[in-house]
Amino acid sequence: MKRKITALLTVMALLFNGTSTRAETNPYGEPFRIESTAYCYGEITKDGSKVREGIIAAKEEWLGLTALVYETAEDGSIGEFRGFYEIKDTGGDYRLQNGTCIDFYIPDEEACREYGRRDVYIQLVDAKG
Repeated sequence: MKRKITALLTVMALLFNGTSTRAETNPYGEPFRIESTAYCYGEITKDGSKVREGIIAAKEEWLGLTALVYETAEDGSIGEFRGFYEIKDTGGDYRLQNGTCIDFYIPDEEACREYGRRDVYIQLVDAKG
């Protein structure tokens, strides 16, 4: 609970300090740009949880962390805050294994296919949910 509150307070501080929902001053370190894809199959994640919206698959060393996800702006910079995603899964794809891609769980197969590949910015924090 303490970790979730810390992450929430960080985002709130960004909003109240007039920096919008961007991550330029986040104390957890700089966000970084990464490719993202989506998946819709499977029932259980690597950590044993049921799949659900709000989780992503990523590099195994990142399991248990939370990713603050930001859209990529048209000019390639950090865009609007998209949300908190728990890293609860990994995958067989080499891009997931080497940390050059993340994979969002999207339960709707059509929406999952439509997602395609796109760059996002993520910031990894030691928090739950």
